[in-house]
Amino acid sequence: MITSILVLSTLLFLFSAIRRIIAKSQQHDLPLPPGPKGLPILGNVLDIKQRKDRPRWEVYRNWSTQYGSDISANELLEKRSGNYSDRPPMYMVNDLMKWDWDFVHMRYSDQWRRVANYFQIRNASQFHEVQKAASLSLLQKLAASPDDYYNHVRGHAGSIILKLVYGYTLQEDDPYIELAAKAMEGLIAAVNHGSFLVDFLPILKHVPSWLPGASFKRKAKAWVADSIAIKERPWEWFAMAMGKGTASPSFASRTLEKNIDNPEMIDVIKNSSAIAYLAGSDTTVSLILSFILAMVLHPEIQARAQAEIDAVVGSTRLPDFDDREKLPYIEAILAESLRWHPVAPLAIPHRSIKDDVYGNLYIPAGTTIVANAWAIMHDDAIYPDPSAFNPERFVKQEGKELPPHPEQFAFGFGRRVCPGKHVASSSAWLAMVYLLSTFSMARALDGNGKEIDPEINYNDGLVRPLWYSSGNVWDIGPVRGEPRWRRYHSWSSQYDSDAVYIEVCGDPMIILNSREAVVKLLAKCSSYYSDRSRMMYMANDLSGTHWDTSRMRYPDWWSVVK
Repeated sequence: MITSILVLSTLLFLFSAIRRIIAKSQQHDLPLPPGPKGLPILGNVLDIKQRKDRPRWEVYRNWSTQYGSDISANELLEKRSGNYSDRPPMYMVNDLMKWDWDFVHMRYSDQWRRVANYFQIRNASQFHEVQKAASLSLLQKLAASPDDYYNHVRGHAGSIILKLVYGYTLQEDDPYIELAAKAMEGLIAAVNHGSFLVDFLPILKHVPSWLPGASFKRKAKAWVADSIAIKERPWEWFAMAMGKGTASPSFASRTLEKNIDNPEMIDVIKNSSAIAYLAGSDTTVSLILSFILAMVLHPEIQARAQAEIDAVVGSTRLPDFDDREKLPYIEAILAESLRWHPVAPLAIPHRSIKDDVYGNLYIPAGTTIVANAWAIMHDDAIYPDPSAFNPERFVKQEGKELPPHPEQFAFGFGRRVCPGKHVASSSAWLAMVYLLSTFSMARALDGNGKEIDPEINYNDGLVRPLWYSSGNVWDIGPVRGEPRWRRYHSWSSQYDSDAVYIEVCGDPMIILNSREAVVKLLAKCSSYYSDRSRMMYMANDLSGTHWDTSRMRYPDWWSVVK
């Protein structure tokens, strides 16, 4: 046992030392972005670990302030998206958990491009009937058992995506909802950058699972089954329905019919379907639950929204998509719900493909780029009093310039933006207007009839669903986990810089805490920054999710799924 630990420690030391020597030999005349000083060999690996006292996105923002950097996320991730569309390798997710089929995490490659081609949504209105049926079902379930509203909201999102992707009609206590929740639980734990040391020291992939400190190997082994199940089980139902001739029109059926003479594409279509199913399940849930929390906390905003609906729609019918342009305050509430508590506070990491220069700063090839969406949407220069839920900031007024719409930042950046964002947004909008038309959302009461003040906490995941319990009325209670994007945000303040540079075991990493930096690198230079980081060994190698295109390298198979 002691010998194994000594050998492992020696290997880690040599591995990190070699990487740092290589990095030193490739130094540029221009300086790197500023950032906190790291430890010998390990670099800043401890700085980006999850903390209990403060979420990472706040720490990262404070670093930017402390170091005075003005690197713009908009400039890098949007304007230079050609260079910043890659992903880090993500060893935990892609190698160990076997999510490397997920196009969201694929490296920027021909494979990613092929996959991404399947997700071009040109007419979101084709989904409206499915969304309306699911939203009506949500109202019926809430009326019958309002205390179980978390599961009802989760079922609402799942029913929409299962119908659109597979043509599947959700059943009562449907196993596919739990299947998605279980898969997301492991994925969220692993994909969060900095959660597992193996993402920075890939040599750890090869340590035996019984070794002290190798619990990540045991976790990955347990999570592999979820990666396989989320891909195979819904597809088995769909294939059976196709064989019987009973399959409803869906993404899977239409895509399969177009490739009927190309059997090699079946796996690509299967993977693409699973990606859409998984991605569409949680983003809408997180957004709707944040909206519910806001309505509970701000009854005056809820009353104004209900008055707008009554004035436009009346009391004889429910709102419809045709009413959307006539309901600007509801639109403002949707925008503020996205901004107030982003569904993904820290965007999935990007990775630079080539050396780049931003102003007088040098960004080496292979640098992991983390866009701090939370910091961007809590920039008080753009969104005054950012902690307050204030839809008024998005209401059009004569002579008033509206701030950037949060949808620009909430669903990713550049070429790696979520292709289903309009479906998620429209599903959430319809659920919101249905809820406002039929229910009032209020604080729970204690045994003495006094209102209970809800705690506002979110978990530190890729997508942040709100977890809480309710009594007779909706009650927002404590949630699981401690978020980290606040820590990243605090780094901007601490170092007076919107872009903070750190090293993790010799791997360079830049955190972007401003909209301008994200757009400039990940959008405008996306061909340089569309790859994925290699720091996903846990998810891809150990957990069996190497098929997940969200983590695929760029271009490779990613382009097939798109």
